[in-house]
Amino acid sequence: MFRFKKNERGAVSLEACIVLPIFIFVLMFFYGLMVFFSGHQLLSHSLIQSAESLSLDPYATEQLKISWDEMEGGEDLVQAMYADAFTSQDPYFSSNEKWYAENSDLLIPTVRSRFLAYFVGSGTSSEMEKAADERLKTIGVQGGLDGLDFSGTKIEGNTLTIVIKYRQEFVFNFQGLAAFDRQQSITITLWDAVEGTN
Repeated sequence: MFRFKKNERGAVSLEACIVLPIFIFVLMFFYGLMVFFSGHQLLSHSLIQSAESLSLDPYATEQLKISWDEMEGGEDLVQAMYADAFTSQDPYFSSNEKWYAENSDLLIPTVRSRFLAYFVGSGTSSEMEKAADERLKTIGVQGGLDGLDFSGTKIEGNTLTIVIKYRQEFVFNFQGLAAFDRQQSITITLWDAVEGTN
């Protein structure tokens, strides 16, 4: 009677060897999805914030006539109060350059620096670029900061369209197979420099 009793020693270890790797793989997959989509959301948020900020520059430059020299010289108090509403003392968050002029060479550098400002916050140029590069690599953007392409950005009339292209890879990118070309864009109306409306 005891001859037919099964020997179950090691069965739990064998089951664990089969189930545990599958469980870990599923956890890694969901963690990778979370990083992938939260990275996309972080870039979207920065894109929206920078577009809204850029839309105010023409009004501040043309109507309020705000310049860095006037701000430092302590010009009219009312103008300074408006300047605080529309601009920042940090040149990454505002610009009195006419980057919005037709065929301006300042368009893409200004959009890029504004995006960086909203992506990582304030700081020196080198600190911001280093922080942005690290954060982009953390969320899987290939090439980090150099992997962002703003070349599709354009102005038509008083409409600004910011286009950002990048290649984002999955956190656990086995054999380089899990990388995707991504593109985000936003279109916003610039505040009319003549009438002060958008």
